Amino acid sequence: MRVDVTGASSVRMFDVDLVAAQVPCWKEHSDGYIVDAPALLPDLLRPVFGASRATHIGWHSIWVDVTLPAERITVTVWDRDTKLLEQEIDVTTVARPSAAPSVDVMQWFHADCLATYYQVETWSEEHWSAIENQVHSAARMGTTMLLTPVWTPPLDTEPGINRPTTQLLDITLDGSRYLFGHERLDRWLGILKDAGIGKVEVPHLFTQWGATRAPQIRVVVDGEERELFGWHTPALDPAFQDFLSQAVAFLISYFDERIGRENTVFHISDEPNEDHLDTYVAAKASVAGLLEGCRVLDALSHPEYAEHVATPIVATDAVPAFRAEGMEPEWVYHCVAQSWDVANRFIAQEGIRTRALGWQMFKGKAVGFLHWGFNFYYAQLSRRPIDPFHDTSAGGGFISGDPFIVYPGPKFEPIESQRHRLFAEAMADLAVAEQAEALIGREAVLAIIDPDGDLDYAAGWIPGDQWLTRRAALDKAVIDAS
Repeated sequence: MRVDVTGASSVRMFDVDLVAAQVPCWKEHSDGYIVDAPALLPDLLRPVFGASRATHIGWHSIWVDVTLPAERITVTVWDRDTKLLEQEIDVTTVARPSAAPSVDVMQWFHADCLATYYQVETWSEEHWSAIENQVHSAARMGTTMLLTPVWTPPLDTEPGINRPTTQLLDITLDGSRYLFGHERLDRWLGILKDAGIGKVEVPHLFTQWGATRAPQIRVVVDGEERELFGWHTPALDPAFQDFLSQAVAFLISYFDERIGRENTVFHISDEPNEDHLDTYVAAKASVAGLLEGCRVLDALSHPEYAEHVATPIVATDAVPAFRAEGMEPEWVYHCVAQSWDVANRFIAQEGIRTRALGWQMFKGKAVGFLHWGFNFYYAQLSRRPIDPFHDTSAGGGFISGDPFIVYPGPKFEPIESQRHRLFAEAMADLAVAEQAEALIGREAVLAIIDPDGDLDYAAGWIPGDQWLTRRAALDKAVIDAS
């Protein structure tokens, strides 16, 4: 089979390959899923070089990216010399800059997963190649801020075990003073800059789910590198607190000089709740003076604890509970727990359930979004590596698609997914809504994208073709007002 596309300045084609969705959804689930039992589902966008080849029986899909401007695109599908299909698509090109949305988009980038999957040394040139390629992929889907492993992030790890060390800083203890070598961090920032990402997240200062322990931090002591802090270190240990006082001061100065304090985010620990509120509050208090004037954000699902979190990143299914307490969340996130009614990026969901996030955020006046799983290629709690081409559910621990949105392809190049494209379209929807708001006003925009007034994080679902009709109407409004 061959597909020809003419009329655009450049064309890239992809076979939409099937992947195994071992956990398409939980046993109890809302609507919006195309299957509810393990299945092979379309997700992987494998680049086509030459003729496209069907890899399975039944329908077969090809994804085509075209570069505008173009007035009319013609798509022709051939089976050898037999024309199977020819379709002409009229294209309206808007002579207006396509600005990115004003929101921040955080992605938790797992550098250790790349070294593990490709079986290369951490910070080897091969590792750096894989990092650089995936950072550019993150930027293509709208990421503006990336988790930056100044030390190995204490995330998604079973207590007592360590993930492979990915520490950008070279740290040496000289008497009572810590010295911070930043050559690798400089290179990391250079990669982010080249990709157009200008903001960073510093990894959490304390362990996940309770803030009870120190992250895994390796330090050269008396000429020998060792794990000076980690699971064996209580959060309030005086030696660790001394380290934090020096490390945080260094990082603030370092990022102030290079990207600005306003473009740097710190985290204490994830999701304080009744089981570990006391330890979270104590950990936060221990560094409050160090972080004065800094941006501090943490995920939160319980409004009763909002007073303890500087800036909550609220789970989308918890938004109604916050509103009930008089708070409209400015930052939102979703992950595996947000599987009922709200937008997400699971493989088995209808595409509109991923794309809808953009206009949902516009209506909710959100300023930021977080997702934990850009490229997590381990089983749940990092117990073992997985092959993401055969396991999309982190060993059955998560709904398929939650742990990653790109696949690690050959030659250290990422292979992107339909969900990657859909999220990028969600951010494009948001950007156009913001442009239109500046031209015709917010109420006029909402009249186009939410004519029934029911659009929300868990409501206002419409078929994909209706969504595209509304987007076309919004584009026309921008054209007419320009």
